[in-house]
Amino acid sequence: MLSDRAADEPALIAMAQHGDKAAMGTLLARFQPMLWSLSRRLSSTAAIPWEELVQAGNLGLMQAVRRYDEQQNVRLITYAVPWILGEMRRTLRSMQFRCLSLEEERGEESRTLMECMQGAGGVDLERVDLRLAMQRLPQDAQTLICLRYFRDHTQAETAQLLHKSQTQISRMERRALDQLHAILTE
Repeated sequence: MLSDRAADEPALIAMAQHGDKAAMGTLLARFQPMLWSLSRRLSSTAAIPWEELVQAGNLGLMQAVRRYDEQQNVRLITYAVPWILGEMRRTLRSMQFRCLSLEEERGEESRTLMECMQGAGGVDLERVDLRLAMQRLPQDAQTLICLRYFRDHTQAETAQLLHKSQTQISRMERRALDQLHAILTE
């Protein structure tokens, strides 16, 4: 026997597909716990607030509702999860690409990533595409370097964003810079 909630879902979907904003709002509200869970899981490995991922998930859910076809004999939740995760991952990727932009201006008091790599010796960054080198790093190293050198976060701020201690961030940063140096000097 279907619960009342599940029984009225097809009607809500149909109304939302025909532009009923209240029906779409009801569907979004019903899916919030799942969106929070998915966004927290994804944000634990990335430097993006989970709230932003929830918003991206809402967009994915709205797209899924608009494209949902009841004739496929699949529940909306089953159909929607790939759409939701797709939007969340797209948001993570776009954040990563913004981090890899080398055009951002920086204050004079902080060292740039370029200065760190040149200080390591033996790296001619005039000939190297730093973006390609960054892409060869593990995801956690890319995120860390992005936060520290492109977003100008302190180690303490980075630690808070990544749910780690400042000591762990310091060690991870050293390893990430060593890995990047090794890639650049191959």
